[in-house]
Amino acid sequence: MKSIYLLFISFIVFSCQNEKTESNEFSKDYSGPLFELINPGVSGVNFTNIVPENPSANVIVYQYIHNGAGVALGDVNNDGLVDIYFTANFGDNKLFLNKGNLQFEEIAKNAGVQGAWGWSNGVTMVDINGDGFLDICVSRAGDVDPEKRRNELFINKGDLTFSEQAASYGLDDSAYSTQAVFLDYDKDGDLDMYLLNHPIISIPNKDFEEAKKNRNPNTSDKLYRNDNLKFVDVSVEAGLVKNAIGYGLSASVGDLNNDGWPDIYVTNDYSEHDYMYFNNQDGTFSEKVKERTRHISNFSMGSDMADFNNDGLLDIIVVDMVAEDNYRIKTNMSGMNPERFNKAVKNGFHYQYMTNTLQMNNGNGTFSEVSKLMGMSNTDWSWAPLWADFDNDGLKDLFVTNGLRKEARNSDFVNRKRELLEEMQKHPTRHMDFIMQIVKEIPVKRIKNYIFKNEGDLGFSKKTDEWGFLEPSHSNGAAYADLDNDGDLDIVISNIDQPAFIYENKSNLKKDTGFLKVKLNGNLLNASALGARVVIKTESGLQMKEHYLSRGYLSSIEDNLHFGLGNNKKVDSLWVEWPDGKTQLLTNIEVNKSISIKYDENAASAKATFPQKIRRPILSEVTGKLGVDYRHKENNYDDFKQEILLPHKLSNLGPAMAVGDINGDGLDDFYVGGAKGFSGSLYVQKPDGTFQTQNSATISSDTASEDIAALFFDADGDGDQDLYVVSGGNDFEKNSKKLQDRLYINNGIGTFTNSKHALPKMITSGGCVAASDFDKDGDLDLFIGGRLIPGNYPSAPRSYLLQNNNGKFKDVTESIAADLMSPGLVTRCLWTDYDNDGNDDLILVGEWMPISVYKNSEGQFTNITGSLGLSNQKGWWYSMAQGDFDGDGDMDYVFGNLGLNYKYKASQEAPFEIYYDDFDDNNTGDIVLSYNENGEKVPLRGRECSSQQMPFIKDKFKTYDAFGNASLKDIFGDEKLKKALHLSATGFTTIYVENRGAEPWKISPLPRLAQISSVNGIIAKDVNKDGNLDIVMAGNLYEAEVETPRNDAGNGLIHLGNGKGNFAELSVIESGFFAPGNVKNLLSLTINNKLFFAVVNNSSPLQFFEWVY
Repeated sequence: MKSIYLLFISFIVFSCQNEKTESNEFSKDYSGPLFELINPGVSGVNFTNIVPENPSANVIVYQYIHNGAGVALGDVNNDGLVDIYFTANFGDNKLFLNKGNLQFEEIAKNAGVQGAWGWSNGVTMVDINGDGFLDICVSRAGDVDPEKRRNELFINKGDLTFSEQAASYGLDDSAYSTQAVFLDYDKDGDLDMYLLNHPIISIPNKDFEEAKKNRNPNTSDKLYRNDNLKFVDVSVEAGLVKNAIGYGLSASVGDLNNDGWPDIYVTNDYSEHDYMYFNNQDGTFSEKVKERTRHISNFSMGSDMADFNNDGLLDIIVVDMVAEDNYRIKTNMSGMNPERFNKAVKNGFHYQYMTNTLQMNNGNGTFSEVSKLMGMSNTDWSWAPLWADFDNDGLKDLFVTNGLRKEARNSDFVNRKRELLEEMQKHPTRHMDFIMQIVKEIPVKRIKNYIFKNEGDLGFSKKTDEWGFLEPSHSNGAAYADLDNDGDLDIVISNIDQPAFIYENKSNLKKDTGFLKVKLNGNLLNASALGARVVIKTESGLQMKEHYLSRGYLSSIEDNLHFGLGNNKKVDSLWVEWPDGKTQLLTNIEVNKSISIKYDENAASAKATFPQKIRRPILSEVTGKLGVDYRHKENNYDDFKQEILLPHKLSNLGPAMAVGDINGDGLDDFYVGGAKGFSGSLYVQKPDGTFQTQNSATISSDTASEDIAALFFDADGDGDQDLYVVSGGNDFEKNSKKLQDRLYINNGIGTFTNSKHALPKMITSGGCVAASDFDKDGDLDLFIGGRLIPGNYPSAPRSYLLQNNNGKFKDVTESIAADLMSPGLVTRCLWTDYDNDGNDDLILVGEWMPISVYKNSEGQFTNITGSLGLSNQKGWWYSMAQGDFDGDGDMDYVFGNLGLNYKYKASQEAPFEIYYDDFDDNNTGDIVLSYNENGEKVPLRGRECSSQQMPFIKDKFKTYDAFGNASLKDIFGDEKLKKALHLSATGFTTIYVENRGAEPWKISPLPRLAQISSVNGIIAKDVNKDGNLDIVMAGNLYEAEVETPRNDAGNGLIHLGNGKGNFAELSVIESGFFAPGNVKNLLSLTINNKLFFAVVNNSSPLQFFEWVY
């Protein structure tokens, strides 16, 4: 694969000024923590954001009282040193002048930037008037008097004094403001402003519809256009969401779709979904968060945009408030209500979960949420996420501030608060006493901030302790800058009721930590060139950054772009794409430098993008061109009403699909099944390559069952394709006759008759079917895998080996393969001759199952899983495919698992487990899911939902605190746990398995992109015609219970094989394959003598992709 770089040869303008060699040396090494906390007595930065509590100011009367304040970093006097400005919720804002060597002097009063009395929130330093000096914009809220909450704009006079001029600029807005974000949204050369606002009271759900109808000038977000330094509110004409229920906590800006125009992502607390505004390039925006993402955070707080994986696309991090450890999860969060969750989605809200979200840009305008794959989904009550290369290795790391001053959502406190409020109603003259008693009883807990090192290859590792972030705190706003000009990024953090933190970065003392700092000098009214994009190329690859200052939460960073370079000795190329589209190129830049690049109005316009690989796509979607009008419809059934603690729904496993030539014309036709209450459909291919439905009264009459799997095969030996349909699902009684499978006999021209006596009685909720002449008598026999027992998860159902006796099938499971009677919750079955002995062997996979191999010895089956080293490969396996991937003459295998981007985690050392028994002695089975924390088994689910299923838990554990401290053994006792059905999963990785005959098979994980979701369908095919087998796969799992974010990041994926068992993933753009739905299977078929792939989606149309390579 060759690459071509955009070298703007004819447009080259070199403009590199004020080069400066920094102190970083390659020869140095340092073994201490990466960061060191500087004592305020040493730095002189003695700021504390004090938030007192009294009858008129507390969390009961003002819900955002503990949301903290911001910090802005910038060189206000142009002396080459970055200064610090803190906002204060109560009291004066502070400006600390950098005197060098991390020494600061507080000058706010003399500078005139203390601010008026009132509540200050966010702050941004920006050169708003283009005079070369940074100004300070402060957002204010809190007070009910609008005059006391007007936003402030301190204009820098250039002599370390400022003049407050918000009114003259039109920016003295009196809304309840969170933060001001500056951008040139209309690309007219000056800076406009997005103003993030919020309500100060909770809006009841019943009032949402009314609140959505109209803008509220005090609470709705606003967009201000800069008209010759007079800012005009253009919110309505720009298309901003008009409702008043957006509790805006942060706004991040960047070019999300690489069209050269800035887009905006806005996070909203509480019920309202976030806003993803795409710039229409005409002064308007379109909000598309539900179209472009598949789920988001629920209590969205801070956010940041950056290209974390160096693919040239901006990604988005949003933080929420879910804890990492079991105790805090159990005590600080009540259970989510499935009915309320589903109603919210139905009423126009998004799929919203209490989790951090990392929206990875797919390059086609959509995003996949991958925070759990990265290990950064749970960082407690988080505020400011910041992307930056803190260790100067060329990869962007993530820092997150953490902690809520008063944990008002602690579940025990919520109950206590309810008691006190009820008591308060009895004493009308003592209301304030009760309010202060409530405030006094709110729990207080300081938490460490988090930092994650980017390891590359879509992997991060938590480095909080190792990198020196040991101090628990209630941290809010934060920003980074090179405060001491040593070539690395230091961090400044605003805390509540605790001195601010300054962490000195020691990367300059370590080896292989080169850097490049870039200062952009833009045009007159955008002097900092906000919106510019810089791309650098080194031997290690490419990096891209966009220049915006407001980042994280309530804060702004320094006005420079910082690139870590690792051990690279030079920067080969640097492209600057200025906000107006003009581009400049620099080459052969020395490392460990600060360079200044000046805008040249004579530069030509071009796009500074990453190189595009020269490749025509592998597949092309043709869904609407084949005459297939099928759209799967799912019947409405709530699995969780009967099985409250079920990990995911089991009633949405379809649809089934099978491919075969049903009318003998040599063309592939297909059958697609229906859910309970819906008929399956036959589609017959016409000579022109389109399809038409073929009516079948027999099939149409069988709507009472649910079609889970299907197979065309010659059941009666007459040379045509008969149809076997597996019945299943979870919305039946376990002995329902509707679970009986069906065999439809073909008359040779595509007319089918239900052969009701050809099958034995099989009352099983099935999962798969596969045909083979396993007894070598010349006809096709069957294996049918049992998927579940309705209402009895995870008990193993019956599976069947059916021997074909002249078109009648006999259950011979017990006599030839007793181990196959109830092997587990089987999802897929595969006939394969793994040892090339001429006998078809059988491989089964399923939930809580190992990859199970049954050797066929002349019609008798033996379980040889253990001898192949597969007994401990227990996962949630959903698919598999075979092929000789390494060219050694035998079949190798790919197995699709749950993936690593899910709430559930499993390993050999710490398996994910399930227990099933009647734990509360009420004659119904109870599910208990468990995971390992610090060597001890703890329950996955919380006290509230566990008690709904097993009421004794609430009686035994009177408080959430008691339940949070309880192990699984404490809750259920050893005796009951030993008696229960116990299953485990030891890994959720999708893998490639090399067949080594009778020796243990070699297991290798597929590349990380294969792990971002469940894999429910796999096809092995040489799609790039290089002689090596490749992998086409797809899948998602939308059926998760509502406390678990659904597995929806999958887009479909192609891995190119090298013929040696190694694979390279292709992006969506490179492959042409995009299947983001609730994919249940993947099949191939021939249309017009060309290969096509069919994607089988639950509750959506089928998708078809033509192989065009």
